[in-house]
Amino acid sequence: MKIGIVTDSTADLDQKILDEYEIEVVPLSVNFSNKVYTDGIDLNAKEFFAKLKEVNELPKTSQPSLMAFENKYNEMKEKYDKILSIHVSDNLSGTYKTATKAASKINEIEIETFDSASISLGLGFMVLLAAKLTKKLNSIKEITKKLEKAKNNLLLYFTVDDMEYMEKGGRIGKAKAMLGSILNINPIISISTETGKVLPLDKTRGKKRTTKKMLKIALNKLADNNKAWLGFAHGDRYDDMNNFKKKLITEINDKLNLDFKTFKTKISPTLGCHVGPSVYAVIILNLDFIDNLI
Repeated sequence: MKIGIVTDSTADLDQKILDEYEIEVVPLSVNFSNKVYTDGIDLNAKEFFAKLKEVNELPKTSQPSLMAFENKYNEMKEKYDKILSIHVSDNLSGTYKTATKAASKINEIEIETFDSASISLGLGFMVLLAAKLTKKLNSIKEITKKLEKAKNNLLLYFTVDDMEYMEKGGRIGKAKAMLGSILNINPIISISTETGKVLPLDKTRGKKRTTKKMLKIALNKLADNNKAWLGFAHGDRYDDMNNFKKKLITEINDKLNLDFKTFKTKISPTLGCHVGPSVYAVIILNLDFIDNLI
């Protein structure tokens, strides 16, 4: 019994991982001044952030079409006995609903859709976990039970220097964005795995305080755990992300007894439209709930 895994382009998994586990991707789209690009196909993250510097108008995004999902599922049914389709938070995008509607139209194969209630490597970790579990389990229900447990063990949080993109995207108010810019306030924001919505965690003034607070959040999440995946993602802010990564790993090695694996990525153009280039994120999945996996 062979189970196929499909996700969308907001998962931010490295192409090597996608290839190794044969994970299929249905891309979202980005619209720059009426020119539409397919996320990850004809516009990669590096190209997107370079283009973002050249334009004044904020690009728009659109979810995959119903037909795109139907085509993907029909293509996959020739190779797989079952399909598990895992997607960006239903409260942040209509992608999951569209995938579910498309799945209901395909009768010849069992297709289960799953709302990750996350984004970027939060979604990516769910997808990778599912792909690994297909090697051990042949029941989609058993896999989704593990994914539900993973939600309770997942934390994704991020900060931005420039709140303009979140304000224009309707994630925060204009007054908050302006005040944050004037006072050098950096928000620390999470995606709730209970609701799949943006959840403010804290706000600090200046990079040093922000880093210190973000380190504390990570160490609190990892405390009393034995194994974890650690993800680091950014828009166009590699140095800050990498410095944070080094500091966190030093803290872990000094204070915790943790078996961990790290992942890093540049966020997809679709997500970049909503948070801008000044974002960097930390993603933690504690793995003590599952045996023989790291």
